[in-house]
Amino acid sequence: MIVLTDFDGVWTDPTAEALAQGEILEERLLALVLAPERVRAEAWLEAARRAAAREPRHWGWRSAGRLSAFGDEDPFIAHAALLAFVEDRAVREPHDPIASALVECVRAQGFTSLDALNERAHALGVEREERARGPAVLPAAAAAGRALLARGHEIVAVSNSPPEKLMRGLAHTAVPHTTHPARAPRAVRVRASARKFELGSAVERVLALEGVAIALDRPCYAEILLEERPGAVVGDVFSLDLALPLALRRSERGFGELRLLWLIHPYTPEWLERAVRAAAPEVELVPGGLAGVAARI
Repeated sequence: MIVLTDFDGVWTDPTAEALAQGEILEERLLALVLAPERVRAEAWLEAARRAAAREPRHWGWRSAGRLSAFGDEDPFIAHAALLAFVEDRAVREPHDPIASALVECVRAQGFTSLDALNERAHALGVEREERARGPAVLPAAAAAGRALLARGHEIVAVSNSPPEKLMRGLAHTAVPHTTHPARAPRAVRVRASARKFELGSAVERVLALEGVAIALDRPCYAEILLEERPGAVVGDVFSLDLALPLALRRSERGFGELRLLWLIHPYTPEWLERAVRAAAPEVELVPGGLAGVAARI
Protein backbone atom coordinates (compact mmCIF):
# COMPACT_ATOMS: atom_id res chain seq x y z
CA MET A 1 0.00 0.00 0.00
CA ILE A 2 1.15 3.54 -0.74
CA VAL A 3 1.25 5.56 2.48
CA LEU A 4 1.44 9.27 1.68
CA THR A 5 2.79 11.30 4.60
CA ASP A 6 3.50 14.91 5.31
CA PHE A 7 7.00 15.61 6.68
CA ASP A 8 7.06 18.52 9.16
CA GLY A 9 4.97 17.47 12.14
CA VAL A 10 4.84 13.83 11.01
CA TRP A 11 8.50 12.87 10.84
CA THR A 12 9.61 15.88 12.91
CA ASP A 13 8.73 18.00 15.91
CA PRO A 14 8.42 21.46 14.32
CA THR A 15 8.50 23.45 17.57
CA ALA A 16 12.17 24.47 17.68
CA GLU A 17 12.38 25.24 13.95
CA ALA A 18 9.23 27.36 14.17
CA LEU A 19 10.61 29.27 17.15
CA ALA A 20 13.82 30.02 15.25
CA GLN A 21 11.82 31.05 12.19
CA GLY A 22 9.77 33.48 14.28
CA GLU A 23 12.83 35.08 15.81
CA ILE A 24 14.45 35.59 12.41
CA LEU A 25 11.20 36.84 10.92
CA GLU A 26 10.78 39.52 13.56
CA GLU A 27 14.46 40.49 13.30
CA ARG A 28 13.97 41.11 9.57
CA LEU A 29 10.69 42.97 10.05
CA LEU A 30 12.38 45.35 12.48
CA ALA A 31 15.80 45.48 10.83
CA LEU A 32 15.51 49.03 9.48
CA VAL A 33 13.33 50.48 12.23
CA LEU A 34 15.49 52.84 14.28
CA ALA A 35 15.21 54.00 17.88
CA PRO A 36 13.10 55.46 19.41
CA GLU A 37 10.50 53.96 17.02
CA ARG A 38 11.91 50.46 17.45
CA VAL A 39 10.52 50.05 20.98
CA ARG A 40 7.06 51.07 19.78
CA ALA A 41 7.36 48.79 16.74
CA GLU A 42 8.34 45.81 18.90
CA ALA A 43 5.31 46.37 21.13
CA TRP A 44 3.08 46.80 18.07
CA LEU A 45 4.35 43.55 16.57
CA GLU A 46 3.78 41.65 19.82
CA ALA A 47 0.21 42.97 19.99
CA ALA A 48 -0.33 42.06 16.33
CA ARG A 49 0.77 38.48 16.97
CA ARG A 50 -1.69 38.22 19.87
CA ALA A 51 -4.49 39.70 17.76
CA ALA A 52 -3.86 37.23 14.93
CA ALA A 53 -3.75 34.33 17.39
CA ARG A 54 -7.16 35.29 18.79
CA GLU A 55 -8.79 34.81 15.37
CA PRO A 56 -7.13 31.77 13.74
CA ARG A 57 -10.14 31.17 11.50
CA HIS A 58 -9.57 34.58 9.93
CA TRP A 59 -5.79 34.98 10.06
CA GLY A 60 -3.65 32.17 8.68
CA TRP A 61 -1.75 31.01 5.60
CA ARG A 62 -3.25 32.84 2.62
CA SER A 63 -3.12 31.90 -1.04
CA ALA A 64 -4.87 33.63 -3.93
CA GLY A 65 -6.36 36.04 -1.41
CA ARG A 66 -8.08 33.26 0.55
CA LEU A 67 -7.35 31.25 3.65
CA SER A 68 -5.49 28.02 2.90
CA ALA A 69 -4.79 26.93 6.49
CA PHE A 70 -5.95 28.24 9.85
CA GLY A 71 -3.52 30.27 11.92
CA ASP A 72 -3.26 27.83 14.81
CA GLU A 73 -2.90 24.53 12.92
CA ASP A 74 0.85 24.34 13.51
CA PRO A 75 3.64 26.59 14.83
CA PHE A 76 4.83 27.58 11.34
CA ILE A 77 1.42 28.81 10.20
CA ALA A 78 1.25 31.19 13.16
CA HIS A 79 3.95 33.26 11.40
CA ALA A 80 1.94 33.39 8.18
CA ALA A 81 -1.03 34.57 10.24
CA LEU A 82 1.03 37.37 11.74
CA LEU A 83 2.20 38.53 8.31
CA ALA A 84 -1.35 38.43 6.94
CA PHE A 85 -2.39 40.69 9.83
CA VAL A 86 0.50 43.12 9.19
CA GLU A 87 -0.20 43.32 5.47
CA ASP A 88 -3.93 43.79 5.99
CA ARG A 89 -3.31 46.55 8.53
CA ALA A 90 -0.93 48.36 6.19
CA VAL A 91 -3.55 48.31 3.40
CA ARG A 92 -6.65 49.05 5.46
CA GLU A 93 -5.05 51.52 7.86
CA PRO A 94 -2.61 53.48 5.67
CA HIS A 95 -2.19 56.06 8.41
CA ASP A 96 -0.83 53.42 10.80
CA PRO A 97 2.85 54.38 10.60
CA ILE A 98 4.19 51.18 12.11
CA ALA A 99 2.34 48.74 9.85
CA SER A 100 3.42 50.71 6.78
CA ALA A 101 7.00 50.95 8.07
CA LEU A 102 7.21 47.18 8.57
CA VAL A 103 6.03 46.47 5.02
CA GLU A 104 8.45 49.05 3.61
CA CYS A 105 11.25 47.53 5.66
CA VAL A 106 10.61 44.16 4.01
CA ARG A 107 10.64 45.70 0.53
CA ALA A 108 13.83 47.63 1.29
CA GLN A 109 15.58 44.33 2.02
CA GLY A 110 14.76 43.08 -1.48
CA PHE A 111 11.80 40.81 -0.69
CA THR A 112 8.98 40.96 -3.21
CA SER A 113 6.35 40.09 -0.60
CA LEU A 114 5.87 39.24 3.05
CA ASP A 115 5.46 35.61 1.97
CA ALA A 116 8.92 35.70 0.42
CA LEU A 117 10.33 36.98 3.71
CA ASN A 118 8.54 34.21 5.59
CA GLU A 119 9.93 31.55 3.26
CA ARG A 120 13.45 32.88 3.77
CA ALA A 121 12.99 33.04 7.55
CA HIS A 122 11.86 29.41 7.50
CA ALA A 123 14.96 28.32 5.59
CA LEU A 124 17.26 30.25 7.92
CA GLY A 125 15.47 28.91 11.00
CA VAL A 126 15.93 25.35 9.78
CA GLU A 127 19.62 26.03 9.09
CA ARG A 128 20.08 27.48 12.59
CA GLU A 129 18.47 24.49 14.27
CA GLU A 130 20.33 21.94 12.17
CA ARG A 131 23.65 23.56 13.06
CA ALA A 132 22.76 23.50 16.75
CA ARG A 133 20.94 20.15 17.09
CA GLY A 134 20.98 18.36 13.75
CA PRO A 135 17.94 17.67 11.54
CA ALA A 136 14.60 17.53 13.35
CA VAL A 137 13.50 14.01 12.33
CA LEU A 138 12.46 12.15 15.49
CA PRO A 139 14.12 8.80 16.21
CA ALA A 140 10.70 7.27 17.00
CA ALA A 141 9.32 8.49 13.67
CA ALA A 142 12.33 7.12 11.81
CA ALA A 143 11.88 3.73 13.49
CA ALA A 144 8.18 3.74 12.62
CA GLY A 145 8.98 4.63 9.01
CA ARG A 146 11.48 1.80 8.74
CA ALA A 147 8.90 -0.59 10.22
CA LEU A 148 6.29 0.42 7.65
CA LEU A 149 8.81 -0.01 4.84
CA ALA A 150 9.82 -3.42 6.20
CA ARG A 151 6.17 -4.52 6.03
CA GLY A 152 6.14 -3.77 2.33
CA HIS A 153 4.38 -0.41 2.35
CA GLU A 154 5.61 2.29 -0.03
CA ILE A 155 5.99 5.61 1.77
CA VAL A 156 5.79 8.85 -0.21
CA ALA A 157 6.74 11.96 1.80
CA VAL A 158 4.82 14.87 0.27
CA SER A 159 5.87 18.16 1.83
CA ASN A 160 5.80 21.88 1.21
CA SER A 161 9.45 21.97 2.37
CA PRO A 162 12.26 21.68 -0.19
CA PRO A 163 13.62 18.20 -0.99
CA GLU A 164 17.02 18.92 0.55
CA LYS A 165 15.45 19.32 4.00
CA LEU A 166 13.68 15.96 3.80
CA MET A 167 16.75 14.20 2.45
CA ARG A 168 19.00 15.59 5.20
CA GLY A 169 16.53 14.53 7.87
CA LEU A 170 16.01 11.02 6.53
CA ALA A 171 19.73 10.50 5.97
CA HIS A 172 20.46 11.71 9.51
CA THR A 173 18.25 8.95 10.92
CA ALA A 174 19.33 6.27 8.42
CA VAL A 175 15.97 6.01 6.67
CA PRO A 176 16.50 4.83 3.05
CA HIS A 177 15.07 7.32 0.56
CA THR A 178 14.97 8.38 -3.06
CA THR A 179 13.79 11.54 -4.79
CA HIS A 180 10.66 11.28 -6.95
CA PRO A 181 10.32 9.86 -9.56
CA ALA A 182 13.11 7.45 -8.64
CA ARG A 183 12.03 4.41 -6.66
CA ALA A 184 13.90 1.83 -4.61
CA PRO A 185 12.68 -1.14 -2.56
CA ARG A 186 11.96 -0.26 1.06
CA ALA A 187 12.86 3.40 0.62
CA VAL A 188 10.86 6.56 1.24
CA ARG A 189 10.14 8.46 -1.98
CA VAL A 190 10.49 12.20 -1.44
CA ARG A 191 8.02 14.50 -3.22
CA ALA A 192 8.87 17.91 -1.80
CA SER A 193 8.04 21.52 -2.71
CA ALA A 194 4.53 20.12 -3.15
CA ARG A 195 2.68 23.45 -2.69
CA LYS A 196 -0.24 21.87 -0.86
CA PHE A 197 -1.12 25.34 0.38
CA GLU A 198 -1.53 26.78 -3.12
CA LEU A 199 -5.14 27.54 -4.02
CA GLY A 200 -6.23 27.67 -7.61
CA SER A 201 -9.36 28.87 -9.34
CA ALA A 202 -11.45 31.79 -8.22
CA VAL A 203 -14.42 29.42 -8.07
CA GLU A 204 -14.13 28.35 -4.47
CA ARG A 205 -14.87 24.74 -3.47
CA VAL A 206 -14.94 24.04 0.24
CA LEU A 207 -15.17 21.16 2.66
CA ALA A 208 -17.80 22.07 5.25
CA LEU A 209 -17.41 20.55 8.73
CA GLU A 210 -19.67 21.83 11.51
CA GLY A 211 -19.54 25.37 10.20
CA VAL A 212 -15.82 25.17 9.36
CA ALA A 213 -15.08 25.79 5.67
CA ILE A 214 -11.77 24.58 4.20
CA ALA A 215 -10.75 25.44 0.64
CA LEU A 216 -10.37 22.41 -1.65
CA ASP A 217 -9.12 23.87 -4.94
CA ARG A 218 -5.49 22.82 -4.43
CA PRO A 219 -4.36 21.90 -7.95
CA CYS A 220 -0.77 20.92 -7.11
CA TYR A 221 -1.82 18.63 -4.28
CA ALA A 222 -4.73 17.22 -6.28
CA GLU A 223 -2.37 16.24 -9.09
CA ILE A 224 -0.16 14.33 -6.65
CA LEU A 225 -3.08 12.54 -5.00
CA LEU A 226 -4.61 11.51 -8.32
CA GLU A 227 -1.25 10.29 -9.59
CA GLU A 228 -0.26 8.37 -6.45
CA ARG A 229 -3.69 6.92 -5.54
CA PRO A 230 -2.51 6.22 -1.98
CA GLY A 231 -4.12 3.74 0.38
CA ALA A 232 -3.51 6.03 3.36
CA VAL A 233 -2.73 9.71 3.93
CA VAL A 234 -1.00 10.86 7.12
CA GLY A 235 -0.75 14.48 8.20
CA ASP A 236 -0.77 16.87 11.14
CA VAL A 237 -2.28 19.99 9.50
CA PHE A 238 -5.83 19.08 8.62
CA SER A 239 -6.43 21.86 6.07
CA LEU A 240 -3.24 21.22 4.12
CA ASP A 241 -2.89 17.45 4.45
CA LEU A 242 -6.30 15.84 4.90
CA ALA A 243 -9.17 18.08 3.76
CA LEU A 244 -8.71 17.36 0.05
CA PRO A 245 -8.11 13.60 0.55
CA LEU A 246 -11.31 13.49 2.64
CA ALA A 247 -13.24 15.20 -0.15
CA LEU A 248 -11.79 12.73 -2.68
CA ARG A 249 -12.78 9.79 -0.49
CA ARG A 250 -16.33 11.11 -0.44
CA SER A 251 -16.64 11.91 -4.13
CA GLU A 252 -13.97 10.31 -6.33
CA ARG A 253 -14.12 6.79 -7.68
CA GLY A 254 -11.23 4.69 -6.40
CA PHE A 255 -10.76 6.66 -3.17
CA GLY A 256 -13.62 5.11 -1.17
CA GLU A 257 -11.29 2.99 1.00
CA LEU A 258 -8.66 5.69 1.54
CA ARG A 259 -7.49 5.80 5.16
CA LEU A 260 -7.12 9.27 6.65
CA LEU A 261 -4.83 9.49 9.67
CA TRP A 262 -4.63 12.82 11.48
CA LEU A 263 -1.79 13.11 13.99
CA ILE A 264 -2.98 14.85 17.15
CA HIS A 265 -0.26 16.97 18.76
CA PRO A 266 -0.25 19.48 21.63
CA TYR A 267 -0.62 22.25 19.05
CA THR A 268 -3.66 20.68 17.31
CA PRO A 269 -6.54 23.19 17.59
CA GLU A 270 -9.19 21.84 19.94
CA TRP A 271 -11.99 23.61 18.04
CA LEU A 272 -10.96 21.94 14.77
CA GLU A 273 -10.58 18.55 16.45
CA ARG A 274 -14.16 18.85 17.74
CA ALA A 275 -15.44 19.70 14.25
CA VAL A 276 -13.64 16.75 12.66
CA ARG A 277 -14.85 14.32 15.32
CA ALA A 278 -18.42 15.49 14.79
CA ALA A 279 -18.56 15.69 10.99
CA ALA A 280 -15.81 13.46 9.59
CA PRO A 281 -16.02 9.95 11.07
CA GLU A 282 -13.82 8.73 8.19
CA VAL A 283 -10.81 10.46 9.81
CA GLU A 284 -8.74 8.47 12.32
CA LEU A 285 -7.34 10.69 15.06
CA VAL A 286 -3.94 9.29 15.99
CA PRO A 287 -1.90 10.14 19.08
CA GLY A 288 1.74 9.16 19.30
CA GLY A 289 3.00 10.52 16.02
CA LEU A 290 4.15 8.28 13.18
CA ALA A 291 4.66 5.44 15.68
CA GLY A 292 0.91 5.58 16.29
CA VAL A 293 0.35 5.20 12.57
CA ALA A 294 2.69 2.22 12.36
CA ALA A 295 0.71 0.56 15.14
CA ARG A 296 -2.51 0.90 13.11
CA ILE A 297 -1.33 0.00 9.60
